[in-house]
Amino acid sequence: MKINKIASNALLSALYVVLTIVNPIGWGALQFRVSEMLMVIPFFNRKYIYGAIIGVIIANSFSPLGVIDVAVGALCCIISYTLSKHINNKYINACIYSALAGVLVGLELKIVFRLPFIASAISVFISTLIITFISVFIFKKYDKLLL
Repeated sequence: MKINKIASNALLSALYVVLTIVNPIGWGALQFRVSEMLMVIPFFNRKYIYGAIIGVIIANSFSPLGVIDVAVGALCCIISYTLSKHINNKYINACIYSALAGVLVGLELKIVFRLPFIASAISVFISTLIITFISVFIFKKYDKLLL
């Protein structure tokens, strides 16, 4: 990796971690993670995939759910970014990412806290979808900065 690529990915990871940790409603069934806005960046430029995944792993290590949240977050990113390689529409990619987050986090909350799966999945899906759609809209306007 070139130094520029390493530095860009480190910056993305650090921003995600900070925005997640300082967010008071970033965990659980009723979450609204502003940091999720950064997770659409790899849909614009694949060089940021490592930074996004590492950021999620580090941020989720602070989760009250523990190691399972690290695995779920990383899995959501890996599946989403793998699928996005074949889909050029950023909004569809954001929708897939949000749906995966809803399903995987919903299952996690059902297993760990015995929360209702459907309610948790829908809650996480909708909050993530709102954030990712807004960010796709914003980043489409400034996508030259993400090269």
